This record gives sequence, C-alpha cells and structure tokens, in this order.
Amino acid sequence: MNNSNSKNKGIDSTGTHWLQYVAFAFSAFAIFTTWAFFFDYKFHNFIVNILRILECSGFNCNGVY
Repeated sequence: MNNSNSKNKGIDSTGTHWLQYVAFAFSAFAIFTTWAFFFDYKFHNFIVNILRILECSGFNCNGVY
C-alpha cells in the first residue's frame, strides 16, 4: 500500500508534469479542428449542420440561413 510516486507530485522521470501532456494534446486537437473547419469543406459543413441542429449557432435567424 505504499505509493512511491506520491512524493514527486505528478512529475515523471523527464521532469514533465502530467498536465503538460494534457495541455499539449488539447492544443494539438484545437489546432487541427480549427484548420479543418476553415480548409476542409466536408468538415466545415459537418460542424455547421451540428450547430444548426442545436440551434445555438447564430446562423438560424428566423429560418433564414
């Protein structure tokens, strides 16, 4: 019942905190989705259709798109 890693507070052997890995993954996902939204026609339409279904996009102005 002894945890030897409890003293280093989430830092691995290379000196990287586990939240740095999470921040990197989130940043990479955000960059990719932003790129895909502006440069991939199918992905852009997919996101726009999801926003229209949720009716919170601002594109649905009295039924005029």
